[in-house]
Amino acid sequence: MARPSYLGRRGDGRYFLQIRLGKQAAKVFGLSLLRVSLRTGNFNEARRRLVDNLEWVRELIGAPDLETLGTIVDARLRVYVDRGPPENERLLAERCAFEHEVRRFLTRAQERGYAYPQRFPQMPSTWVDFVDQNKAAEGATARLNVRRAHETGRHEATEAAREGWSVPAPSTTAQPFDPIAMIERLVQDAVAQRLRLLPAPKVGSISPAPEPAGLSPPVEAAKTTASRMSEVLVEFLKPLDRKRKHTAKGRGEAASVVQFAVDLLGDPRMDELTEAKWKLLDEALPDIPNRDNIPRKSSETLFQRYKYAEETEWAKLERVTTTTIKSRYWAGLYKFVDFAIAEKFYHGPKPKFVCIDPENLAPLPRDAFDDDELLRLLSLPLFTGCKNRVHVWQPGEYFVQSHIYWGFLICILTGMRPGEVGQIKCADIRTDGEFYYFDLRPFDARNGRVAIKDLRNLKTNAAGRVIPIHPLLIELGMLDRMQDLLDLQAETLFPEWGAYSRKDGTIRWSQPLSKAWQYVKAILKLDRADLTLYSTRHLMADWLDNDAIAQRTRDRILGHASDVRGRYGRKGVLDPQIAAKIEALEPPVIKQMREILLLAKGRADAGELSMLKTY
Repeated sequence: MARPSYLGRRGDGRYFLQIRLGKQAAKVFGLSLLRVSLRTGNFNEARRRLVDNLEWVRELIGAPDLETLGTIVDARLRVYVDRGPPENERLLAERCAFEHEVRRFLTRAQERGYAYPQRFPQMPSTWVDFVDQNKAAEGATARLNVRRAHETGRHEATEAAREGWSVPAPSTTAQPFDPIAMIERLVQDAVAQRLRLLPAPKVGSISPAPEPAGLSPPVEAAKTTASRMSEVLVEFLKPLDRKRKHTAKGRGEAASVVQFAVDLLGDPRMDELTEAKWKLLDEALPDIPNRDNIPRKSSETLFQRYKYAEETEWAKLERVTTTTIKSRYWAGLYKFVDFAIAEKFYHGPKPKFVCIDPENLAPLPRDAFDDDELLRLLSLPLFTGCKNRVHVWQPGEYFVQSHIYWGFLICILTGMRPGEVGQIKCADIRTDGEFYYFDLRPFDARNGRVAIKDLRNLKTNAAGRVIPIHPLLIELGMLDRMQDLLDLQAETLFPEWGAYSRKDGTIRWSQPLSKAWQYVKAILKLDRADLTLYSTRHLMADWLDNDAIAQRTRDRILGHASDVRGRYGRKGVLDPQIAAKIEALEPPVIKQMREILLLAKGRADAGELSMLKTY
């Protein structure tokens, strides 16, 4: 350990610190006497010498990506845990510094959607053991310091009484410098510059306080155990075990607005969140602009967008919709506050958010495709002949019935949600002997109970239904695709369909089709604001309405919630009358679709287009 050091002043008025290191510390850091000038470049040299001698710091700083960083963290955690609790204060300080960097890594992994538990399955349990060892060592050190202070005070009081000493006057020299705190701070500063994450926890400063006129001894600030908002956010986003994972749904989506609160309020302690601060946050939420016309570097976070609007005085900017404020911002903050209350981080009253600015945009209702828009979509190379498997939007001599090809057609001809299409299994295509249908029920109750993990991911309870398959899909070869995949022992109808995993662990199945739709809108220059991928459902609803199909039948086909009576009866059984109506559903635009699609299929069957499979 370092011996007591002192604050000195040179002849030119500049301060310096002199630290005499013990044998063990000198061996570790390669120094025996450290004299640091606080107002010249010598301090930076000292910082480099200290940091360079901590091996794990060099490894973390040099890590090029999260994969490498995770490998380093996982290996170091296992080494520290195997060694057991730290034996002295220096080792404890090093472990505490490493603990901060692990927390930064976990935060960074959450923000970027990196599923580190899959790559490092032992890390969560090792991390818990590591923190428990640190806490135990900190408690033991605190008790030891109390005992030392007591024994020292008693010994000095005895000596003073025996020798008749008077009460000493206040010292005019600075307090002894703590090299452990300095080392820990330097380590955190160096790594924080590399990771660019949450602000490094403050563990003390090595800068001398200005000398007051009276030269009175410094007063130590009162300590608090309340966590800061950013620290609670890290806990909020921590991945849970498989038995509690369902309780964390939606936390990843809430992260951005909670981070906005952290940035806006200056990362306060949870016990500093007063009614005034909640009100400040409430009033700021409606002033967040959407991303349109904001440079990318100024739109990475909600707070950056908020500040950009302030600086530009809202030039060419628009506010977010009321739906975004209520469904994302308010809901995300309420979820965070509920967590903080449940975990005893926050003990104040639950806030209520109410502010909406008159300039906030109203939600935009979706509309159905026009016939012309639909036919322009189906005339693209993906449906008529493309360049290859990858460049499906460029014309060519290949016919590729990919998951995107079938995804668009199934959405159009059945009214299914994009996220439902990606989950279709080969076994979901069934027949009653006359009609074919998709069975989208969570599971078939006639076969008995199933595990929760095997249930289909549905938007609502009403989404569990059976949907007649339009004959055009069968004519285009859907049953042939199903049979080929069954022969390959594939389970899903679209094995190439990649699901998107959110930060909270939930799966978004609509991602591939949504990205394709954004590209289609750009190349077709479809600038109608109310035209979205969900417009395929509105298109099917229009067809059903125009054919005078009953409301209850319409709700069943589209998977909408109906009245209470709709929850009972033989809901999962295909109604032959409904199937017949869907099969006969062929407005003029479907006849035009048939001509375009079957012409390309016929050319492929005749060998004029080369067929390429994607599975």
